[in-house]
Amino acid sequence: MLSVTVYLFYAFLVLAIARISCQLFLSFAYNLKRRSDGLKVFPRISVVVPAYNEAKTIRSCLQSLMGLSYPDFEVVMVDDGSTDQTFEEASRCVGVKIIRQANMGKPSALNRGIRESTGEIVVTVDADTTLDRDALFKVAQHFAADERVGAVAGDVKVKRESTLINAMQSAEYATGINLTRKGQSVLGCVMIVPGPIAALRREAVEKVGFFSDDTFAEDFDITVKILKAGYRVEYEESSLAYTDAPKSIEDLVKQRRRWYRGMIQVLDKHRDMYLNTKYGVAGVFGVPNLWFDVFSPFLNVGFLLVTLLMWLLLGSFSSSITGVAVYLLVTLAVGAVGLSLEPKPEKRNYLVLPLLLFYNMFLDGIRVMSLAEEIVSIIMEWEKPKR
Repeated sequence: MLSVTVYLFYAFLVLAIARISCQLFLSFAYNLKRRSDGLKVFPRISVVVPAYNEAKTIRSCLQSLMGLSYPDFEVVMVDDGSTDQTFEEASRCVGVKIIRQANMGKPSALNRGIRESTGEIVVTVDADTTLDRDALFKVAQHFAADERVGAVAGDVKVKRESTLINAMQSAEYATGINLTRKGQSVLGCVMIVPGPIAALRREAVEKVGFFSDDTFAEDFDITVKILKAGYRVEYEESSLAYTDAPKSIEDLVKQRRRWYRGMIQVLDKHRDMYLNTKYGVAGVFGVPNLWFDVFSPFLNVGFLLVTLLMWLLLGSFSSSITGVAVYLLVTLAVGAVGLSLEPKPEKRNYLVLPLLLFYNMFLDGIRVMSLAEEIVSIIMEWEKPKR
């Protein structure tokens, strides 16, 4: 029993540190492999914005899009049966093509916008998001440089507010989500092109049958379908999108439940990819890594229990604490390095970095709840955050 406990303790410690180190190595490799800023051909880009009851944000979103510096693009907004003033607010933005349809859901609105647009490249943008002026230039480089690229994920930033929950999400995006995408991009298997800024090659979208509505994570699902079709999916940290983040714990929980349940649904839908060499790096590395994320809360709890057993059974308090301290210090160090790799790191992200340890425990709780809900098939509807 004692030897098993010790073995489990060090096995988890080595596994966790190895995974973190691999992620960090790939992130460094991404920074060394940046594309040039030269773009000789400008493929036409269609920016598609699905909107449902977004009267408070749609105007600023569309105005930012109409101010983009790219030479050949169009903006298409699909009003998915809004019952507020979304259409009226959007109509004030000159030059935007507006399509109205009955409420059929976000995937339907995205597909309608893509079908009625003309761009070789389609960039989908959430209605609460604004883009940096050069965002389209940056993603276009990937498609122009390599015809195997089927999609590109932009860099999602949280719109800044002076609250702790906002700062925590900002640091999480920088040290977790974006850092992970950098590593995946080197391998050509970014697993999720996010709703706030997802650039898609039209040919790839049509080949995989457009967006599907059978999961809560249509952005994740179409990314996986594009990877399965043999395309590369990359990440561009200079293509910036600023999105509204949940302003309350309640809204954060709702958002993450949708994310985590959607992720489980997509992984289950495409379970044939798991460790399947037919799908290359995405099948051998990308999908298993996401399954690891699904069950990581249980591993974290197991690590704490094994640490407690070492203390109680072996009386090895100092060894137990040393192991935990090493793990925490490595995690913090990786977070700090991740922030330093950002093009323009925010100082406040460094300040809240130690709190991310507790924040991640909170997110682990939501992951466990989401997994349980998905297993027993609890019904969940799409709930919009409070504006």
